[in-house]
Amino acid sequence: MEVITQWDEKYSLNNPKIDEQHKELFRLSALVELLNEKTTKKEIKELLKTFFNYMNEHFQTEEEYMKSINYPLLSKHKELHRKIMEDFTTLIKKNNSLKTLQHEMKKATKKWLIEHILENDLKIEKWRKVNS
Repeated sequence: MEVITQWDEKYSLNNPKIDEQHKELFRLSALVELLNEKTTKKEIKELLKTFFNYMNEHFQTEEEYMKSINYPLLSKHKELHRKIMEDFTTLIKKNNSLKTLQHEMKKATKKWLIEHILENDLKIEKWRKVNS
Protein backbone atom coordinates (compact mmCIF):
# COMPACT_ATOMS: atom_id res chain seq x y z
CA MET A 1 0.00 0.00 0.00
CA GLU A 2 1.38 3.35 -1.03
CA VAL A 3 1.55 6.06 1.58
CA ILE A 4 -1.13 8.67 1.01
CA THR A 5 0.30 12.10 1.71
CA GLN A 6 -2.44 14.27 0.25
CA TRP A 7 -5.42 15.32 2.33
CA ASP A 8 -8.79 14.55 0.81
CA GLU A 9 -12.20 15.63 2.08
CA LYS A 10 -13.23 11.98 2.26
CA TYR A 11 -11.02 11.78 5.37
CA SER A 12 -13.04 14.52 7.09
CA LEU A 13 -14.63 13.94 10.48
CA ASN A 14 -16.64 17.14 9.99
CA ASN A 15 -14.89 18.58 12.99
CA PRO A 16 -12.83 21.62 11.86
CA LYS A 17 -10.19 21.33 14.59
CA ILE A 18 -9.60 17.60 14.07
CA ASP A 19 -9.64 17.98 10.30
CA GLU A 20 -7.02 20.74 10.51
CA GLN A 21 -4.89 18.55 12.74
CA HIS A 22 -5.24 15.66 10.31
CA LYS A 23 -4.19 17.98 7.47
CA GLU A 24 -1.07 18.93 9.44
CA LEU A 25 -0.30 15.27 10.07
CA PHE A 26 -0.61 14.64 6.34
CA ARG A 27 1.80 17.54 5.74
CA LEU A 28 4.28 16.01 8.18
CA SER A 29 3.79 12.66 6.51
CA ALA A 30 4.68 14.22 3.16
CA LEU A 31 7.92 15.50 4.73
CA VAL A 32 8.74 11.95 5.81
CA GLU A 33 8.36 10.81 2.21
CA LEU A 34 11.03 13.34 1.21
CA LEU A 35 13.66 11.69 3.40
CA ASN A 36 16.63 10.60 1.33
CA GLU A 37 20.32 9.74 1.58
CA LYS A 38 21.17 13.43 2.16
CA THR A 39 18.94 13.63 5.24
CA THR A 40 20.92 13.54 8.46
CA LYS A 41 20.07 11.40 11.45
CA LYS A 42 19.62 14.58 13.49
CA GLU A 43 17.07 15.91 10.96
CA ILE A 44 15.14 12.63 11.09
CA LYS A 45 15.14 12.64 14.89
CA GLU A 46 13.84 16.24 14.89
CA LEU A 47 11.08 15.30 12.46
CA LEU A 48 10.21 12.33 14.66
CA LYS A 49 9.97 14.55 17.72
CA THR A 50 7.82 17.09 15.87
CA PHE A 51 5.55 14.32 14.63
CA PHE A 52 5.40 12.75 18.11
CA ASN A 53 4.48 16.00 19.85
CA TYR A 54 1.86 16.90 17.27
CA MET A 55 0.29 13.44 17.34
CA ASN A 56 0.16 13.54 21.11
CA GLU A 57 -1.69 16.87 21.02
CA HIS A 58 -3.98 15.60 18.27
CA PHE A 59 -4.85 12.42 20.14
CA GLN A 60 -5.87 14.45 23.19
CA THR A 61 -8.15 16.61 21.02
CA GLU A 62 -9.62 13.58 19.32
CA GLU A 63 -10.27 11.78 22.60
CA GLU A 64 -12.03 14.85 24.03
CA TYR A 65 -14.20 14.97 20.91
CA MET A 66 -15.07 11.27 21.14
CA LYS A 67 -16.01 11.74 24.78
CA SER A 68 -18.19 14.75 23.92
CA ILE A 69 -20.24 12.70 21.43
CA ASN A 70 -20.36 9.62 23.70
CA TYR A 71 -18.49 7.52 21.19
CA PRO A 72 -18.90 3.91 22.36
CA LEU A 73 -15.44 2.78 21.20
CA LEU A 74 -13.59 5.53 23.06
CA SER A 75 -11.64 3.23 25.36
CA LYS A 76 -10.60 0.99 22.47
CA HIS A 77 -9.59 4.02 20.41
CA LYS A 78 -7.61 5.47 23.33
CA GLU A 79 -5.75 2.18 23.57
CA LEU A 80 -4.84 2.45 19.88
CA HIS A 81 -3.51 5.96 20.55
CA ARG A 82 -1.52 4.74 23.54
CA LYS A 83 0.03 1.95 21.47
CA ILE A 84 0.95 4.34 18.65
CA MET A 85 2.67 6.70 21.10
CA GLU A 86 4.47 3.79 22.75
CA ASP A 87 5.72 2.55 19.36
CA PHE A 88 6.72 6.10 18.44
CA THR A 89 8.73 6.44 21.66
CA THR A 90 10.51 3.17 20.94
CA LEU A 91 11.38 4.34 17.44
CA ILE A 92 12.75 7.65 18.73
CA LYS A 93 14.90 5.91 21.35
CA LYS A 94 16.35 3.27 19.03
CA ASN A 95 19.80 3.94 17.74
CA ASN A 96 19.15 2.70 14.22
CA SER A 97 21.33 3.30 11.21
CA LEU A 98 20.27 6.26 9.08
CA LYS A 99 18.83 4.02 6.35
CA THR A 100 16.91 1.89 8.88
CA LEU A 101 15.59 4.97 10.65
CA GLN A 102 14.35 6.42 7.34
CA HIS A 103 12.68 3.14 6.41
CA GLU A 104 11.09 2.73 9.85
CA MET A 105 9.84 6.31 9.84
CA LYS A 106 8.18 5.88 6.44
CA LYS A 107 6.63 2.58 7.50
CA ALA A 108 5.46 4.07 10.80
CA THR A 109 3.92 7.08 9.09
CA LYS A 110 1.82 4.81 6.93
CA LYS A 111 0.73 2.64 9.83
CA TRP A 112 0.21 5.27 12.50
CA LEU A 113 -1.26 8.05 10.47
CA ILE A 114 -2.87 6.88 7.30
CA GLU A 115 -4.18 3.50 8.39
CA HIS A 116 -5.31 4.92 11.72
CA ILE A 117 -7.34 7.67 10.05
CA LEU A 118 -8.79 5.42 7.37
CA GLU A 119 -9.51 2.41 9.57
CA ASN A 120 -10.37 3.99 12.90
CA ASP A 121 -11.02 7.73 12.84
CA LEU A 122 -13.54 7.52 10.03
CA LYS A 123 -15.60 5.14 12.20
CA ILE A 124 -16.10 8.06 14.60
CA GLU A 125 -17.74 10.14 11.89
CA LYS A 126 -19.88 7.24 10.66
CA TRP A 127 -21.09 6.68 14.22
CA ARG A 128 -21.74 10.40 14.78
CA LYS A 129 -23.81 10.67 11.58
CA VAL A 130 -26.02 7.75 12.59
CA ASN A 131 -26.38 8.81 16.21
CA SER A 132 -26.86 12.57 16.05
